[in-house]
Amino acid sequence: MPTVSNVSSFRKMTPGILASQRLAMSNDIPDIGKSEVAIALKRAAQPLGLTSTAYHVLDILLGLSKPDDWKGAGRPIVAISNEKLASYVGRSERTVIRAIRQLVEAQVLAYRDSSTGRRWVHRNNGGEITYAYGLDFTPARVRYREIKRIADEWQAELNARREARRTVTRVSRAIVDIVEATMDVDLSDFRDQMNAILEDGSEVQEKSVALQDLYDLLVEALTEARIADEKQSGNKGMTGEHDTNVTPLFNTSSPDSCSYKRTSANANEINFPSDAAYSGEIAPEREQAERSRVKTTATPARKRSGKADFTGSAALDAVSISLLESACTTVQSDFGLSLKSWPELLSAAGVMRIGIGLSEAAFADACARLGRQAASAILAVVAEKALRDPEKISSPGGYFRACCDRAVEGKLALARSLFGLAAG
Repeated sequence: MPTVSNVSSFRKMTPGILASQRLAMSNDIPDIGKSEVAIALKRAAQPLGLTSTAYHVLDILLGLSKPDDWKGAGRPIVAISNEKLASYVGRSERTVIRAIRQLVEAQVLAYRDSSTGRRWVHRNNGGEITYAYGLDFTPARVRYREIKRIADEWQAELNARREARRTVTRVSRAIVDIVEATMDVDLSDFRDQMNAILEDGSEVQEKSVALQDLYDLLVEALTEARIADEKQSGNKGMTGEHDTNVTPLFNTSSPDSCSYKRTSANANEINFPSDAAYSGEIAPEREQAERSRVKTTATPARKRSGKADFTGSAALDAVSISLLESACTTVQSDFGLSLKSWPELLSAAGVMRIGIGLSEAAFADACARLGRQAASAILAVVAEKALRDPEKISSPGGYFRACCDRAVEGKLALARSLFGLAAG
């Protein structure tokens, strides 16, 4: 039997049409139903290069085919004239003819022409096709696994591009935030490199990889600068040697409390709002503070820097309230809190503590060792991580205590955690 016996002589043969005819004459037809083939064809329409008209024609032809013709070794054939198909699509007959030819050359359909060029299907009493002339879907059935693989690969590529675009946006914003939040280290070169990567004409996947590498280098450079600064200053930030003209007031008889009255250089600038949740803790301390009041000398307020508003602990090095606000978005949305200022962070500590199931005594101990500002900042980071990935942090209270222990030892990279949360 000639390979092209079902193609009329008036058609101009192409390699694609010949390949479709060979597939249509195959005897090895997989038992794949109409719905599976239809889904695979529509998913692979773009990588197969189908135009919108060809896709529309394909959709109509699939709808006209009978599901029973797709069972077993059946050959689903659709008999419809070009004129009627053109009326369905809303295009001219010549446009429909070109669309059908494109589907045939894409090895989705095959021509099964009659001698007169007419298309019809003859069925027996059982509804089975005895002979038919029209457009044959057998090539699509034979190529089902190949078409499905093409669709899966195309979808994976689309997902990779979409994720790469998201990575480019997320990482570039994180780099800008880090550069703007860090005032004591010149990181402008990283911003210039980021702009050069964004303006490059390379693929979005390459841009995402380059930006991720640049972000890692930025975090590493910032961490090394902080470590070098700590070594150079002899870890003075942890011992309080930088806080000149400050007379700290230690309360050794009440280890449960972290809300003792502190006299600092900027005490006349900041008035923390009273929190009713801590009233039971504050009252005894005020009484004891009244009995053992220490006279302090008033000092002028220090000029604020670009760092955190409070420098009572080395754990707050490179930590600003704006960085905390941009990193702890889940805490703010889930708990209905605002972290736009340090007083608001201190007021929100009670809600966050209850939210992660941390006891008052544990938080009070952390405040006594690190200061209330540093303890609240660590609490916000722990709450954010616990809300984002509850399965990863099974015990937020224990995780908070471990972070506080590392902060006391000077090993807690709180700024790096915040940068990572902001980028994620």
